[in-house]
Amino acid sequence: MIKVVYSTQHWIMPQIVMGVLVILLAAVIITEGMARVKSGQPFLVKPGRFFIPEYDKLKFWGTLILFIGYIFTLDILGFTVTSIIFVFLFNLLYTGLERKKVIVSLIIAVVSSIILSVMFGVIFNITLPSGMCSVTFADFGFTIY
Repeated sequence: MIKVVYSTQHWIMPQIVMGVLVILLAAVIITEGMARVKSGQPFLVKPGRFFIPEYDKLKFWGTLILFIGYIFTLDILGFTVTSIIFVFLFNLLYTGLERKKVIVSLIIAVVSSIILSVMFGVIFNITLPSGMCSVTFADFGFTIY
């Protein structure tokens, strides 16, 4: 039987997903390699260009930097505050800085992050990364991470 510590159970699913992705990557490499061998090519070949010419460097590298920042900030600030900040920044990255789009991005970030936090943290009782911005409502018996 697997023992799960309640305070860290939110890290189980990412580990399962990463394991499945590694298995699928191995399956793709093996099946592609076997198909190449059957057609008379070597198992591994030098890949072609990874990026198309004139790709949007700002969106690509901005997405990577924001994603890595989100992961590292989760345990420091907590799920809800970190999600609000990074969903807002992702929206700005992809929509631009026009006044109306900034307001819509802020509304989307706040509403979606709070709904997800309440849904998973309160309704489904799943632990989310907590940080210095987590708020406990002792009278009601729940925490907004």
